[in-house]
Amino acid sequence: MTLLIFFLGISGCNVPPMTLEPTDSPDPLPGLHTYEIQARLHESMPEYRFVATGVVQREDEWMYGFVMGLNVYDENGESILSADFSEILEGKVIGYHVYNGMMDTMGLHVTDVNFDGYKDVIILNSFGGAHSNTWYDCWLWNTETSSFAASKSFAEICNPALDAEKECIYSAGGSGAGYWGGSIYKFIDGEYVVTNKLDTDWYGLVERELINGKMEIVREVSYGEDKQILEREQEYYKNSELWQLDHPHWYWLGGHHADQWLGGE
Repeated sequence: MTLLIFFLGISGCNVPPMTLEPTDSPDPLPGLHTYEIQARLHESMPEYRFVATGVVQREDEWMYGFVMGLNVYDENGESILSADFSEILEGKVIGYHVYNGMMDTMGLHVTDVNFDGYKDVIILNSFGGAHSNTWYDCWLWNTETSSFAASKSFAEICNPALDAEKECIYSAGGSGAGYWGGSIYKFIDGEYVVTNKLDTDWYGLVERELINGKMEIVREVSYGEDKQILEREQEYYKNSELWQLDHPHWYWLGGHHADQWLGGE
């Protein structure tokens, strides 16, 4: 909170905080912004308030804004989670870098990410770069302590897409040219673990699977410059019951189109 006030002071900005609703507009107005969700973590629990805070620098879809903090308040208005993402870099207060196209909501979702029947909370910690990939900070609701606990392993999942029916998370992106594979995560013993991984490049592919606690190669194909083999393999993984790589939950660019795969609010 102190750093946010300091930021507004040194920038000369006197724009009052604004609470935003999700919008198709790519150019939110400069200044300090807040986005709020009211949600129940479980039908048996009271409604909580989830408030994200950020700073928009300039009106440009591909300009970075900063996600500065997250606060969660219980039904009595008491804080049960307070996270400050701000830091000082070269005399300037910054936060998590996020393209303006997502600064209206800052990627805040209240959703069940570990499939235990209780909702958790996630917020963007990165949306940018040449590939426009996304990563999220995550706090899981602990029913034993009635409190949130940060999940570092979820924060490592690029472009996550939740599948509540199969209780897994799909992850695409995060790699360079020639990559069209992906990873599948499951929540095992309190951590998000890769159970299936498909690595691809210009020359071939390697498919791995978690077997007895260890990633083992289950399929390997070399195609070099033979486009027919490449196309055959891509078709194989599109039709694979496990991978279904033509399914839209394998999204390669971040943005609001991915909200549907994050569920919740």
